[in-house]
Amino acid sequence: MSHRIRVGFIGAGGIAVVHFKRTNEIKEAEVSAITEPSRNSLKSFYERCPEAKGLPVYEDYKDMIKKEALDAVYVLSPHAYHFEQIMYSLDAGLHVLTEKPMVCSISHAKKVISKSEKVGKVLMISYQRHFEPAFRYMREQIQRGSIGEVQFVQALLSQEWLRLTKNTWRQDPKLSCGGQLNDSGSHFIDIMMWMTGLKVKEVFAKIEFFDSKVDINSALTLVFEGGAIGNLSVIGNAPGWYEDHTIVGSKGALFLRQGLGVLHQNENGRYLKVKLPKSKSDPNSNFIRSILGKEKPEVPPECGLRVIEVTESAWRSAKLGKPVKVY
Repeated sequence: MSHRIRVGFIGAGGIAVVHFKRTNEIKEAEVSAITEPSRNSLKSFYERCPEAKGLPVYEDYKDMIKKEALDAVYVLSPHAYHFEQIMYSLDAGLHVLTEKPMVCSISHAKKVISKSEKVGKVLMISYQRHFEPAFRYMREQIQRGSIGEVQFVQALLSQEWLRLTKNTWRQDPKLSCGGQLNDSGSHFIDIMMWMTGLKVKEVFAKIEFFDSKVDINSALTLVFEGGAIGNLSVIGNAPGWYEDHTIVGSKGALFLRQGLGVLHQNENGRYLKVKLPKSKSDPNSNFIRSILGKEKPEVPPECGLRVIEVTESAWRSAKLGKPVKVY
């Protein structure tokens, strides 16, 4: 491909600012057009990205795709729209980078994966933790066998999600398809499996809605293929952000604590010196370089399938009040 990769934005909400700034730093790519039906969202976007003023703006993403000579799109819209927008874009011969969650049902996940393979286009999810040195270090140590066989996995997310998303589309199930577990929580479901290489096979979930129509607090007990067990705590009514991750193996353990970084403990309980790998990439750079054939996608759509499998199973478990097998 001789020209720069021309990207169209489907959505110009808050996260679009991050994608715009990252893309502007990639010499092989450029933002060519924007779809955003909300004038308020567009105004806010321009305030933080004044360089975007002058780009063609559309209210309907289909018009943008038909009228602009695009190579790729970023899907940055409310969750419920992802499936239709991904499918339409792939059918139009475009590469797709989508915000999380990829889609909101297992059947839709399988369809977008099949479609991307059929048309031969890159489909990626913007899970940024795949590129962060701490998570890459933990994944590499597990792959090397440094902590032996993984036996226990834990992740905790504490966030003021209930307060911050009040009166927004994120608490409208018709637009979000679910609450905190399907939103920020999807990052944690993904990273647990990505770091360990393990797939969840059974979930037992308890969920608290408070005064919302969507899930706010979720407590998941997990059983992984191979026998490891673990838990995921997603807390949406907390006063602020805090996260940590724990992976315990037969020969050591890895802890990621907010403010402390990665702690690597050997089988004798001694803490080892941690040297984090260098990582200058991010979802946007990897996406563009994957289109150009210079890299492989670090967050393939199969990650999105694994996440929605666990999410759907957790919702079903909470409703039934018993453990359920992951689809």
